[in-house]
Amino acid sequence: MKKHTVHFRQLILVPLIVILLCSTGSSISYPPNDPQPINDDKIPQILSLIDEHLILEYLQQIVGLGPRKTGTYGCEKAGEYIFQQFQNSGLLARYQNWTAWKKKPFPIRFTSKNIEGTLPGTDPADTSVLIFNAHYDSVAQGPGANDDGSGTAGVMAAAYALSHFTFKKTVKFVTFSGEENGLLGSQAYTKEAYARNENILVEINADMIGHDEGTNTMTVTTTEDVGWVWDIFQSINANYSIGLTVNRGNITRQRNDLGGSDYSAFLPYSWEAVCCWEGSHDPNFHTPQDDLSNINLSYLVNMTRLIAASLAYLADLDTTPPQVRITSPRVGYLYFDGMQRHPLKDFKTTVINNIWIWAEMDNETVPIERAEFYFDGKLVYTDTEAPFKWEFNKISLRKHEITVVVYDQLGRTSSDWREIRFINLLRKIQ
Repeated sequence: MKKHTVHFRQLILVPLIVILLCSTGSSISYPPNDPQPINDDKIPQILSLIDEHLILEYLQQIVGLGPRKTGTYGCEKAGEYIFQQFQNSGLLARYQNWTAWKKKPFPIRFTSKNIEGTLPGTDPADTSVLIFNAHYDSVAQGPGANDDGSGTAGVMAAAYALSHFTFKKTVKFVTFSGEENGLLGSQAYTKEAYARNENILVEINADMIGHDEGTNTMTVTTTEDVGWVWDIFQSINANYSIGLTVNRGNITRQRNDLGGSDYSAFLPYSWEAVCCWEGSHDPNFHTPQDDLSNINLSYLVNMTRLIAASLAYLADLDTTPPQVRITSPRVGYLYFDGMQRHPLKDFKTTVINNIWIWAEMDNETVPIERAEFYFDGKLVYTDTEAPFKWEFNKISLRKHEITVVVYDQLGRTSSDWREIRFINLLRKIQ
């Protein structure tokens, strides 16, 4: 699936203190001293641990097991290898078993595993989680060296390097199967994480990061509230002379059709995503030519170094910008008279009669001054005291867009967007 479906402008390097605003209506602005200066003494050590020997060892093993079509023995063996390497790195490794149906072009049932390795955080007061993921399955036509053996090797190498240190926040390294069949594995993973109210600060996706034809560039795309993570990538790249040119792009959450790559499975649940893409188009992906000869090893090493170092920096941050999420009604449920009834498919949310729309903060470090509720783009209510909520009390027989924007005392903003079907024929008299 994927890959580069939009075109991005090339941006010049800027100092860390210069914060670029997202082009969407829900951007974040920062005071001059935020984010924190990069002076982490772990980063040079992490960079030194990730070299061509390490990356090649992982990649040769993964590619040697290809093709890794989901459900085949090759895919199963690749999952076992990743699981063992996570254990060897001292991570808390687990399988997440999943089963799903792909409906088109004809119904077919897939059964497979996601592999997760967890590096627990040391700060018990910090419940936020960082995720670095890739997909380890491939198409049936080829060994999948770049798509996505490169991202999988990057996740494994980052896990190995970061496992030598401790961090305040929990970091999870995840490899998905089922990506090439419609993001089946990542959908199962995010559904489970949402059910247990996982506090995901940022998800970083690496899909095809090993092919380069001399551009030495990468593109980092972000959802609306984590444009500041691009600045971290940019600054680490410059401060530690990694040598890449880091371009920037935006991920649109509204009406996302679960295309592109596994990051899309995180978007309906209001989590923030960052995607790392190679700079050159790869003409060999999804073909038998996507083998080891298709990989620029030194480029893959630098891409992995930059992602791993940025992840390490994020894992020790004391303060982060605000993140608001619409927490009720929940994604994927039917509600009647404000009460949750039963689950629905495909991330749909349906509300019958009136309901209160709740917006809550994740990882709040600065007090929130107000929350604005928008109905189909029109401001309908401003709440200045937590808990932030607004009662939907309108006649409707269709889908509507609900947007919440919060403002903290530093002037920073965060937003969340949800499409909900409202069925309400009797407007309650206030």
